[in-house]
Amino acid sequence: MKNQLKSSIPVFILIAFIIMGIFIFKDYGIPFDEPVQMEIGYVNYRYIRQGDPALLSYGSPYHGSIIEILLLLFSSLSLLPRHLAIFLLFVCGLIMFYFLSRRIFHNPWMGLLAAGILAISPRIFADAFYNSKDIPLLVAFIAAILTLLLLSDRLAKKHNWQNIFVLLVLHASASAVLIGIRVAGIAIIPLTLFLVFITLVDTPTFWKLRLLITFGYLILTAGLVILLMPILWHNPWGEFVNAFSEMANFPYPGTVLFMGNSYSAGNIPWQYLPVWIGITTPIIVLTGILPGILDWSGSILNKLGWRRKSKNDPVVKFFDSEVLVWAVVMGWLVIPVSAIYIFHSTIYDGWRQMFFIYPAIVLISLRGLKALYKWLMHFTKYSISLRIAACFLLLVGLAEPIWFMVRYHPFENVYFNVFSGDPSTLRQRFDLDYWGLSYKQAIDFILANDPRQNIKIAVADLPGVIYIADGLSVEQQSRLIPVRDIDNPDYFVGDFRFHPENYPYANEYYSINVRGTKIIVVYKR
Repeated sequence: MKNQLKSSIPVFILIAFIIMGIFIFKDYGIPFDEPVQMEIGYVNYRYIRQGDPALLSYGSPYHGSIIEILLLLFSSLSLLPRHLAIFLLFVCGLIMFYFLSRRIFHNPWMGLLAAGILAISPRIFADAFYNSKDIPLLVAFIAAILTLLLLSDRLAKKHNWQNIFVLLVLHASASAVLIGIRVAGIAIIPLTLFLVFITLVDTPTFWKLRLLITFGYLILTAGLVILLMPILWHNPWGEFVNAFSEMANFPYPGTVLFMGNSYSAGNIPWQYLPVWIGITTPIIVLTGILPGILDWSGSILNKLGWRRKSKNDPVVKFFDSEVLVWAVVMGWLVIPVSAIYIFHSTIYDGWRQMFFIYPAIVLISLRGLKALYKWLMHFTKYSISLRIAACFLLLVGLAEPIWFMVRYHPFENVYFNVFSGDPSTLRQRFDLDYWGLSYKQAIDFILANDPRQNIKIAVADLPGVIYIADGLSVEQQSRLIPVRDIDNPDYFVGDFRFHPENYPYANEYYSINVRGTKIIVVYKR
């Protein structure tokens, strides 16, 4: 009975999480580039069904066509609203991350904790309702790593080749979906080849098996990538090279605000990525990263040097399965980050393009927190007091992002931790609501509080125009008259994405504040 209750807890939490998502998914506005993402789905769908050549000359044909096509089909068939479908995809990622973490730590509670931390990370949580680019990539990476570990475990047992073949196809499929969403997913290939190679080192038919599995994996993955990316159909190699080149240096023409200075997105300082991770990740996660890396490094030293009995011992005795698994987790983090610096890749909008490394950060952090706890237990006699203190600190660490999410919903995408400095000056130092989601609440407020049938409104940025055109009912749209002359409207709505300073207008009518800093303001003209 006790074991049944334990196994039911994750299910209850999952059901509650889904129900919550169903109730709140409409609270989020329309992100800056959602119309573009939806157009990618339309262009690819017309190419598949009608052979429409518009895809071949489309400006950005490489971004997640498979996801956008599926979202298009779901919405057109009225199966699920777009934002709810993205959220449910994220839920699938949480389920897989639970099983992945459970496998890595060999503990269901650690699996539940890892999935819980991923779910309550404010920026990830918010994007899970509308970001059809970076959240699917995160989910696909989790799926690819999970299937890789399942395949490796089966190879290590060296039996039941039918199961091995099924897992190989499953992993190749996950890898293809990952790469099809964004070419950055190609990082899964070296991780796969590494783990398969080492797993089979002590197999008598080592070279034959390695060649067979490697060849099979690469062929299956390549074929499925071509199948899932319609842009590759007419010229697989040439278009894939173009996609890789675009990934390395995406031609984003805008600027980013970083530490009070404006930079072109293609010329950001080297510290941009680590600083953004450091100021937008919950403190509980940051605390365990360095101890986690040190603990893994120590385990490598133990295997290679301190416990080595003979130079002739097989490599596999030093690199046991757990060391290898953690090497893959480290590679999940290190390979993509290294690629950013090697190729001088373009990053903007915080670090959302790199959200797919966040599950690896969570796993490393949990290893570090576990290592810290064991280390303290080893050097203190007050084990009961320490356990109570550790549980208390863990709960406090988890409560901090949860409190922010509840207090400032639906603006979890503007989360910063205490390392970000004075909250009242954040607007002058970093991009805040770069998606423009808060236009929804600002415009809804005007409609709810001004009973007139004709309201002239001006907005500072494109997301406001998008929300008026695509986020309102026909009756609501008919009441608004968009104007471009900001001296003439009844209301002016301004965000601060490209305008961190205050607007030179009086009569502030409405504003949204997150921890003391405004992210959008409405002036009654």
